Amino acid sequence: MHDKSEKSLHQVVGGNRGLDKLLKAGRLFEELDRVVQPILPEQARGRIQVACIEEDCLVLAAASPAWASRARLLADTALAEANRHLPDPLKRTRVIVAEGLPDPFGRK
Repeated sequence: MHDKSEKSLHQVVGGNRGLDKLLKAGRLFEELDRVVQPILPEQARGRIQVACIEEDCLVLAAASPAWASRARLLADTALAEANRHLPDPLKRTRVIVAEGLPDPFGRK
């Protein structure tokens, strides 16, 4: 029987530019979330997260409508922190509700 070895992500992506672009964007959003989380109040960490960037807009995801209200209050601070780590500054923010966000404290 032929033994199949696991392929690295680089091998799987290969020359697929679209997939490579998506992976790079995902890594960027994760990195931005890592720099934004520490500036959030402790109880908001994980409940408000960087979702993505759309043109000149930082999109924040909130775990509930209540957290979305809180995210709107913190959006300017999150935008300023994100801009410290980006070559081209973003100009605005938008908050979305993503009720499927995992609870950072493991509660159900």
